[in-house]
Amino acid sequence: MKTTPLASHGPEQQLYLLLTNLFYLLDDTDRQFFGEFGLNTRQFWALHHLSETDSLSMIELSRLLFTDKSNVTAITDRLEAAGLLKRHPDARDRRVVLLALTPAGRQLHAQVFAAHEERIRTLVDGDRAALQHVLQVLESIRDRFEQNLRAHTSPESASHSAPAGKDGKS
Repeated sequence: MKTTPLASHGPEQQLYLLLTNLFYLLDDTDRQFFGEFGLNTRQFWALHHLSETDSLSMIELSRLLFTDKSNVTAITDRLEAAGLLKRHPDARDRRVVLLALTPAGRQLHAQVFAAHEERIRTLVDGDRAALQHVLQVLESIRDRFEQNLRAHTSPESASHSAPAGKDGKS
């Protein structure tokens, strides 16, 4: 992949290119890290979202993972085969399949999540005041992107305009 030197662009484009590059680095780092625990990235985030609740429907999980139901089926098949989650019908609507973590799934999520937090802390380590400033600037930029997307999307698709962060918050 040919890259253009950042200095040949204005600061806005430089930031965009840097964030894009950082996204790919984060994705590759996560893929490698979660692989050490026998998980792929989507499997980990499925465990994470399920750890925050008693159960989720397949559709709810597909929305949280920003993927379609067929991908969620494959993800949950693998997690279920590994004994990390179980499926059961919704008592209110038996057409709906609910997903819940098993004790082994909760234990693995807690272990991987703690190790992931430590890995990120090590990689991002720096001056706390500078990090807080970077966070404020990036949150402001994120807010402008969200406002732009809301202005240009239908109400139905607006709910998907801002994916939850890796900590499950947007």
